Amino acid sequence: MVHVVTPAPLNPSRDDIIWLTGPRFIGILFNWSLLGILTTQLYIYYLNFPKDRRIIKALVCIVYLLDWAQTCSATYDTFQWFVWGWGDVPGLYDLYSSFLNIPIFSSVIAAIVFFGWRIWKFSQSTVIFGLVTILALLQLGGGFAVGILLWRDASEVSRSSALVRAVGVRLAGSGFVDTVIAVSMTYFLIRSKTQAIGHMNNVVTRLIRLTIETGTVTAIAAIIDLVFFLKEHNGLHQVSGVILCKLYSNTLLVLFNNRIVIAGHAASNFASTTDNVHLVSNSNSRGLESFTPAPVELRTMGSATLTSKGEWRTENEIARESENYER
Repeated sequence: MVHVVTPAPLNPSRDDIIWLTGPRFIGILFNWSLLGILTTQLYIYYLNFPKDRRIIKALVCIVYLLDWAQTCSATYDTFQWFVWGWGDVPGLYDLYSSFLNIPIFSSVIAAIVFFGWRIWKFSQSTVIFGLVTILALLQLGGGFAVGILLWRDASEVSRSSALVRAVGVRLAGSGFVDTVIAVSMTYFLIRSKTQAIGHMNNVVTRLIRLTIETGTVTAIAAIIDLVFFLKEHNGLHQVSGVILCKLYSNTLLVLFNNRIVIAGHAASNFASTTDNVHLVSNSNSRGLESFTPAPVELRTMGSATLTSKGEWRTENEIARESENYER
């Protein structure tokens, strides 16, 4: 059972209540929306990559179950504020199970999703790999510290020095490690791009863009959460705080499912063949299955044939081209 040590304000104004409840309401809406997106991505993943290693599929399943637990915990708090405690203004300042669903679940999911092994695979740099690992463990420890402190004093107005330091370690560590991963992966991918040929150059370009986008989103969310917690004594920080773990989880599935898009780009570059196109990527060495698109077929309608390039040719034209080729 959580404890509330710091009392709620005696006479909060209408604006105080609005800025406390409004962000919470928006945060839970975004949380459920991102969970729906994550569920769709999970379905796409298991539908297209059934041959991934069991440890990879178990990792995805664990992250998804943790996200469901986090959403259920956040929904419980929402019911306490807006349903069971309707009209109880002091109760709006109680955090109930927020000590669990915001710092602990988010830090655990973030630690699971951090791709230190990708840095190692591309760079073989023990320094960068060690830095990413230390930062990931640091933010995990900060998350548990925040959870313990909030369990001891589950009040929205609690701003003890220990809590401020723990929140700083957790969120600053998350933002910093996201930045390190994004910058490092971008550097190593750009370096490998100089050695890529043909369609692989486009594949590497897409990976660079995806790495920057996903890393930037999670880093910005963590920094916004930290700034609002330190500067604004209201519920604004809970908007990004309650959805941060969903951003990490969706990042994981976006990176895994992106193999479908990459394979589609590869297939478009080899559309003149009727063989299956197989994309072999670096991730395959870590147990990730390569997506294999359907074979390119010639479809016939009457005496005309649709080629793989999307052009209609008659049978006489195809025969003449074959004769010219044989000559």
